[in-house]
Amino acid sequence: MSNITSSNNEIIKIIGFGNIMMGDDGVGIRAIEEIQKSSIFEDNNNIEVIDGGTSGVDLVFMMQQADRAIIIDAVDAGQQTGAIVIFTPDNIKEIKKKKKGLKSFSLHDIDLSEVFELLKTLNIPVKISIVGIKPEYVGYSDKLSPIIEKNIPDIISAVEKLVNQV
Repeated sequence: MSNITSSNNEIIKIIGFGNIMMGDDGVGIRAIEEIQKSSIFEDNNNIEVIDGGTSGVDLVFMMQQADRAIIIDAVDAGQQTGAIVIFTPDNIKEIKKKKKGLKSFSLHDIDLSEVFELLKTLNIPVKISIVGIKPEYVGYSDKLSPIIEKNIPDIISAVEKLVNQV
């Protein structure tokens, strides 16, 4: 992978969510670990790669001083197991209507859509993209399902593309 830089000096936070002891729920954290190992963003001081754990409330604090944020999480937006979906907070109502719900598996204290509403209420003007992958298994395990593990490079590619969007 090549080194990537934010072309207009905006501050970008790449945040992975999940619980690595709950199988595929840990995909966001595992993707962050792979991004950190690959060093693709290390030459750019404007990009911060963050292990977000499982707290949605903490996400609000992580978003401060960011122009853009890319969230990686286990998400069921109606796609097939292992499929990656990219969306913004503005798409959530549409996804909920189509699928009759949107499930983020990783945030245990507050729903993902509630986090976005809180950001609006607090007037934190960050542009957010979510890279979600539908988990196969969420339960006690420290390993990802093979289908999810296989798609980590595709998740990272999606993040790279989002970073390069102006």
